[in-house]
Formats: sequence, structure tokens, C-alpha cells
Amino acid sequence: MVSSPAPGPVVFSESQGFLRSWWWLLVLLAILPVGIAAVASGPARWPPVALVGPVLLAVGLFAWLRLDTRLDAQGLTYRMRPLGWQRLAWTQIQSAHVRSYSPIGEYGGWGIRGLFAKNRALNVAGSHGLQLELADGRRLLLGTQRPEELRHALAQLGPLLAP
Repeated sequence: MVSSPAPGPVVFSESQGFLRSWWWLLVLLAILPVGIAAVASGPARWPPVALVGPVLLAVGLFAWLRLDTRLDAQGLTYRMRPLGWQRLAWTQIQSAHVRSYSPIGEYGGWGIRGLFAKNRALNVAGSHGLQLELADGRRLLLGTQRPEELRHALAQLGPLLAP
């Protein structure tokens, strides 16, 4: 684990969050009936209002979670908050390519998947990712919302990726 992002000039950088703009509509739809019920029932029936706190806490947690990915001439640096930064030198990576995948079919959903397995995925949304085959036999997939830019960055780094 490293304490900071990539040490060299960054060729590709992406920061993704779980929170999507349309989630605010869901939060509003979840909180609105509670507010209406609280106003209609008067101050004597406050327990429904207590549900608003946990909903806002969950939204705050999702807003805090992030997947950060950076590629430079020395290697790849990534983290999925709350986990710390991880650094892989190009010598540790046998192959790297962008691919489409099925988050639910292949990994059971989004987030941190297969944390202690030989085939892990870190993703927040979508169905594109950077598939890494590591020299020690492990596989790691890092989700991306910008597959074409990532392909271009890998093409720039091509000579460094050769085994």
C-alpha cells in the first residue's frame, strides 16, 4: 500500500463515485412521504422523522465512496475508498486491456468484489473495465466510465506493458 497517487506524470486519471444525479430523486421520494406523514400526524408522532437520518447517512456514505485510477510510466495506482492506495509496477502486470463485462453476471454486482480472491473487481457503475492479468496469476478488473480514453492511454504506454 502506498500513501499517495502515482509518482510520475499521469497519462490517465479517473475518479468515479457511486452517487448518481438521479439518486437525489430517490432520496426525495424516500423522504417526502415521511415529512408529509410527520406534518399530518403532528409533533406527537416523530418516529417517522427519525428515518430521515439513516437515509441521509446512507447517501453520505455513497457520496464518500470513490474509485480512483491513475496510470503513469512507472505503473498503475488505484484505490477504492475506504481501502488505501495500491501501486502496481508495469513489471507486475502481465497484460492489461479494456473490456466489456457483466458486473452482476461475472462479479455479483458493483463495489469491492472478490477482496481475498484471485479474481477481484473494483467498480462503481457501468460495464467497462481495465482487466489486469498480474504476473503472480491474480486478476484485477478496475471499472471505468471512460473506456476509449483508457484504451488510448494504454496504447501510449504500450512499450512499457510488453513482458
